[in-house]
Amino acid sequence: MLRCPTCETEYEGSSPACPECGGNDEEVFHCQRCAEDYAGGRACPACGALREPSPCPVHPERMAAGRCVVCGTAVCDACTDSSQRAFLCEQHRSVRVTEGWAEVYTTTSEFEAHLLRDNLRAEGIDAQTFSQRDRVFSVDLGELSIVRILVPVWCYVEASEVIREHMDIGGEVAFACPACGEAFDPGTDQCQSCGGVLA
Repeated sequence: MLRCPTCETEYEGSSPACPECGGNDEEVFHCQRCAEDYAGGRACPACGALREPSPCPVHPERMAAGRCVVCGTAVCDACTDSSQRAFLCEQHRSVRVTEGWAEVYTTTSEFEAHLLRDNLRAEGIDAQTFSQRDRVFSVDLGELSIVRILVPVWCYVEASEVIREHMDIGGEVAFACPACGEAFDPGTDQCQSCGGVLA
């Protein structure tokens, strides 16, 4: 029996690597900004803080202390909102980020949120729903009834594109035929299942 030096799991000597962690012996770093531990990479994946400063592409005379957690662009203090926990560039400043998750869509319908989550997952994007809905009350509680669809920050751009592809002119997202509920591909005008017109 061998013992993995990384996770201390015991495994058979015939196995080429630890079955639990794969023998990953990458150095683990502790982020001074958000206190997360992470392995590999030049920046903390949770907040974007760089281990070593690099030049800011917008302000070359300044050093960037972090990278946008959404797109990876280096940002200096002048480029980012210092009140945010995560570094965000000008383009992604409005993205709501919480502990490595980005809010990609909101709705008041849990059914729509779960359908959207499942379709994002079908595209290979890890998606979660978060709702503050109180099931004790049967009335709409405004902001508290919003259901948020969250994706890992590094999947935000891809998830946004998937949602945009399924958005109609009125801004509604549809992944299924309104007549029969069959899924359809973006740009399709007619349902292949029932022949219904897709708006």
